[in-house]
Amino acid sequence: MQPCRTPRGLLIVIFLVVAGCVAALDLWTKDAVFALLRVESAGSPPSVIDQTEIEVIPGYFDLQANYNYGAFSGWFSKHPGWLTALSAAALCLIFWIVIQHAWRSPSPNAAFVVALACLWGGTLGNFHDRVLIGAVRDWIKWFFVHDGKEVVWPNFNIADSAICTGVGLIVLLEILNAARERKKSVPAQGAAVTPPSPR
Repeated sequence: MQPCRTPRGLLIVIFLVVAGCVAALDLWTKDAVFALLRVESAGSPPSVIDQTEIEVIPGYFDLQANYNYGAFSGWFSKHPGWLTALSAAALCLIFWIVIQHAWRSPSPNAAFVVALACLWGGTLGNFHDRVLIGAVRDWIKWFFVHDGKEVVWPNFNIADSAICTGVGLIVLLEILNAARERKKSVPAQGAAVTPPSPR
């Protein structure tokens, strides 16, 4: 039985809806949390007026506002212009891949399009911050306490989570595809005719 295929036009709709929801959720949560923590996003550079850290899960998860001028954990923070240009290029490239996959792939994969939508929506959310604010707003703080000291994962946001989810889904799809191809290349057990046993 052939698997049910998603219509090609519907794949574009799925992509736009998922990507739009990811970007909208990212921007809404940033606005809401930064307003809750009384953080000012106007001006250059943005400044923290009254950064109050709100405890959500004691010892593990807090809400804490942070401006990231670079990439992950502040990488390349001295080159914000390059990061903005890279984000713009990524947005164009991802959308081009979606179009190519939807119309040129012999069997378009909806899960792959959803993964690309997570990447696109997350990139768009952070691109918005870089262009209009000058820095990416991070607010999710995960940590644990060891020997009385906090071991903290660098603050992140919904956009970062969506990008990681998209990458993880693409890797999973590639692993599953490789497993299917490997299974096809191995002759089915029991396919060979077994000679009758002598009586």
